[in-house]
Amino acid sequence: MRPPPPAPSVAAPAADDRCRQWYEAHGQAVYGYLRFHLASADEAEDLTADVFLRAVAAADRFDPARGTVRAWLLRIARNALHDHRRRERHRRYAPLAVLYDLRSDDPSPEERLLREEATSRLLAAVARLGDADRELIGLRYGSGLDTAATAEALGLRESVVRTRLWRALERLRRVLAAAT
Repeated sequence: MRPPPPAPSVAAPAADDRCRQWYEAHGQAVYGYLRFHLASADEAEDLTADVFLRAVAAADRFDPARGTVRAWLLRIARNALHDHRRRERHRRYAPLAVLYDLRSDDPSPEERLLREEATSRLLAAVARLGDADRELIGLRYGSGLDTAATAEALGLRESVVRTRLWRALERLRRVLAAAT
């Protein structure tokens, strides 16, 4: 016979409520960041859920004096992404065929095809960049973070992030120009 499960602590509902609020406020940014780096929406959704499970488990360790909730959650997302990639033992980039979950206001199939071709060229060019450039572009544009939040997520000064982002985008422009 097994012993009864331990009684839930009084702090558990408060942590659950706090994490629910975090998900409502920052879930889309975490998903966007992960979706930028993963081949399918399903993987991004699963990893987003994993990020918030990790956040629930570590909610008592969050220290607002060390940064914002969004930056903390994106650090957890970065670590979860690295763990996921380590488990797979190889990196995969999103082929155009699996990007159907992205919203498109384009009314016609022809316009969607042109957009998909442009997206494919852009993702192929991003894939040719170094890890640091992909990470920076993913946080800034995949998650929609401003440079201050990106700097906080990376633990860098905002001026450093602006400079590195400018250089990464310049390298991306060169890769795109060479491909045409």
